[in-house]
Amino acid sequence: MKIKEYFKELSLTILGVLIALLIDNYRESVRDEKVIRSYLEIVVEDLGIDILKINQQLKWDSAYARDLKILSDVLTYNADLPQLKFSLASWTKQDQVPYRKLSEWDSLDYYTRSLYTNTEYKLRKIGFSTIVNSGLSHRIERDLLKEMTVYYTTESDFLDFIADVDDRCHWLGIEYLNQYQGSFKDVILQKGFDATQIRNEASGRYSTTLREMKAKQNVLEKAKTLLANIQAY
Repeated sequence: MKIKEYFKELSLTILGVLIALLIDNYRESVRDEKVIRSYLEIVVEDLGIDILKINQQLKWDSAYARDLKILSDVLTYNADLPQLKFSLASWTKQDQVPYRKLSEWDSLDYYTRSLYTNTEYKLRKIGFSTIVNSGLSHRIERDLLKEMTVYYTTESDFLDFIADVDDRCHWLGIEYLNQYQGSFKDVILQKGFDATQIRNEASGRYSTTLREMKAKQNVLEKAKTLLANIQAY
């Protein structure tokens, strides 16, 4: 009889412990769900800033690329300059532009100031980094977590790579001409002046700007899709 009573009490004790564990696990699960939701709200904020900033940069880059294209075309077809030698512009499509007499140019100031303006953008990763470091990433649905991970790793790294290609280029010809602001025409129209380098820089910078714009546009579309998916989650 005593053994039966003992097992009965033991069973009730075990059952009580199990119920307490279930309640505790439930509370922990609810708490973790609230925490991960708060972290996803930070990701939403990060994505909103990414979308706003990249949109702004694309507008600026578009105007910048247009000016670079004009400069590249003018330098390629301008009759005042010597024949093109080993020019990047000769490998790309150039458009005929109205003839602009270089003897009337005082400088390349309008272009050279812009050529050193950096529009590199780093994606905000505050929310994603918080999720990774929290150890709660398993609380997020697998496909959504995969989409977030690709955006903040593969897509982000590719954007950084494309931006670095332009940063690693040394635009020495235009940098050289910067010191002659106000007397640019006297330098570029000298008999011994080789315009090839400055033509290459205008054409090369135009090409790298277009690649950077394409990479930003791709990230922008991915950011919009990810934002919509998180908000619907």
